[in-house]
Amino acid sequence: MNILLVDDNLLMQQVISRFLAGVGHTVACADTAADAYALAAQRPFELLVIDLRLPDADGADALADLRALPGYDGAPAIAISGYGEEYARQARNDGFDAYLSKPIEFDALQQAVEAYSGRARALGR
Repeated sequence: MNILLVDDNLLMQQVISRFLAGVGHTVACADTAADAYALAAQRPFELLVIDLRLPDADGADALADLRALPGYDGAPAIAISGYGEEYARQARNDGFDAYLSKPIEFDALQQAVEAYSGRARALGR
């Protein structure tokens, strides 16, 4: 599965992308919403994993901008944040399909990715 990971914490990018690559996924990383938008405009991604706080945008705004791109309407998206579980409800209200709190538990990440891989295929991604 092609995954776009958007997180301004470079260490978190490395840890998550290495884990996902290790279980068979292709991961492209962006550390700003603008970089994520540019990557998504160039090639298709089947899953979006977005930090809720980015240097140039709120994660919800980044998701809305990405989903406005052709082919991304309804694309599965997982919010990640170090702010705790109290942000989970807001993330879902903002359009995210799932919420994972940092530090990321790899089992939970893998389960979320697997859960949305079927939806990505159904959307023709």
